[in-house]
Parts: sequence; C-alpha cells; structure tokens
Amino acid sequence: MGFFKDISTLNKMGKEIRKDYDPIAQMAQAQLSMQHANAALTEMTQRATTATALTGRPSSATVIAVRETGQYLNMQPMVAIDLLVQMPGGLPSPVTITEVVAAIHLAHLQPGRTLAVKVGATPEQVTVDWFRIGQL
Repeated sequence: MGFFKDISTLNKMGKEIRKDYDPIAQMAQAQLSMQHANAALTEMTQRATTATALTGRPSSATVIAVRETGQYLNMQPMVAIDLLVQMPGGLPSPVTITEVVAAIHLAHLQPGRTLAVKVGATPEQVTVDWFRIGQL
C-alpha cells in the first residue's frame, strides 16, 4: 500500500510543478544564456588569437575579484576576473576579462594574488599567461 501512496504523492507533486512551468520562458532564458556564453567565448578567442598573446609585453596583474558566470565549456568554468593590470612603465589599470579556466588554475584566482599576464598597447589588451602562472 505504501508504494501506491508514494506514486500518488509524486503524481500530485508533478501536477503542481507543471502549473508554474512556462516552457516559452524557459527557452527564452536558455537562448539568452547561450548568447552571453557565445559573446564571452568570442571575446576570449579574440584575446587569445591577437598579437598580444604571442608578442605582448610580460607584466603582472593583481586579482581583485572573481565571479562565476554559470557557464561551462568542457566541464571547465567560465569566470569573470577583475584585474588590476600593471602596465609596463605606467600606472595600474582595472580590467575585467571573462575566461574559461582549467580546474587546476582555479586556486590561483584568489583576491590579492598576482598573475603573470601579457599586455598589448592598452590595458584592455591583456591575456593571462597560464604557462607562467606559478613563476611570480
């Protein structure tokens, strides 16, 4: 008798959930999330394929804050990183980048931690040098 009572309870719970479920709103939210993820990945790809990644001047940046975006790529989280980039021969500049970060590097993204970066002509042209991450 307990089994059929549990089935009945689950059926009632399912009906309650379906009353408030709006598939159109769910699809709209999913499309919006995909647009944000695509924009962030496009930005990240452009940063990684510019001359800054290859010939940028080595510098350092201090992590100010890190925020989850809720997006993942190949089970790696995409995070927004607020950095204070030390421009070679200049003043530090605040920059926010969105980056897919390998799980092994997540521990390096602590506020106050210094990261190795490569900088282009402007602070916005910054890319984290994950290969030199432990050398600072």
